[in-house]
Amino acid sequence: MAGQNSAPWRELLNGPTLLLATVFILPAALPSLFGWAGGLTAIPVFFILTVTGTGQGGKYIQNSALVAVGTGFLFNLLPSILFGLTLVPLAYSLSYSAARGDQEWLAGARGSLVLGATWLLFWFGYGAVHDFNPYQQLLTFLDTGFAQTYDYYLSDTELPVETVVQVEQAVRRLQSLVPKILPGILICTVITTVWLNMVGSAALINRLKPGQLSWKPYSEWRLPDQLVWVAVGAGILLVIGRGAAGTIGTGLALICSLVYFFQGLAVMLHLLAKWGVPPYLRILLYLFLVLQSYGLLLLTIVGLADIWFDFRNHNTDKSDEHGGS
Repeated sequence: MAGQNSAPWRELLNGPTLLLATVFILPAALPSLFGWAGGLTAIPVFFILTVTGTGQGGKYIQNSALVAVGTGFLFNLLPSILFGLTLVPLAYSLSYSAARGDQEWLAGARGSLVLGATWLLFWFGYGAVHDFNPYQQLLTFLDTGFAQTYDYYLSDTELPVETVVQVEQAVRRLQSLVPKILPGILICTVITTVWLNMVGSAALINRLKPGQLSWKPYSEWRLPDQLVWVAVGAGILLVIGRGAAGTIGTGLALICSLVYFFQGLAVMLHLLAKWGVPPYLRILLYLFLVLQSYGLLLLTIVGLADIWFDFRNHNTDKSDEHGGS
């Protein structure tokens, strides 16, 4: 009887459960040190699901979530911990896609839908409990920030009048632009979070459990060619669209720019490895790309151009395979 009574406690106090619970708790408990890790919560969850299976892994995740929620309730960290747990459905989605052998872009698309829906449920549920509209609150926060920036420059009596007028015009343009681009920015935030967790998960599993994952190395990830028509449509809406059509075009343009940047980055990594570029030169190149906005734009163009120029020779590889067979 004593052994049976202590079994539930052993499930809650075993190593994987406590380790995963710590991953859930740290970003909320020490946000200044580990806040960034909250956006990567899907990586350890995905790792456990992949290595131990959804049955045993699900038990670890369930028990660790209970420990994290209980800790959050005791130490007034519950909202932050619950938000961190919103990445658990993403990990399950990625695990499902990997088990099916789905291509990386399909896994990312499904994961983005899952994470976007989870975040919508969380924020509107949180807003309902605290009686506010999260989206409107965000718009108000940004608008107030722009107004405070203008007031700061206005209070500086040493600034020329022309500079103050230019600042006012810039603030007015931003205040009118933000409502148009904010939906696209929020969707890009979802996609970036999914991308980071996918890349991190693949790197971790390929290093610790080689051969466990069906996904290719990141340098071989590729978007479907048909996606280019979404980019074309976004360009048309930007040129001729007004009102809601222009807003949709702007959002689609932001999303397409982001995903083609990811593809351009994969092309660059492939070429650097193919050409045998030394690590120290790669680091300098990465720093250049981060510090120069033109570098980011260049990678986006490379990612889009890969559709036609096939920098990684996928078509040649496919033709060789067909010829060999």
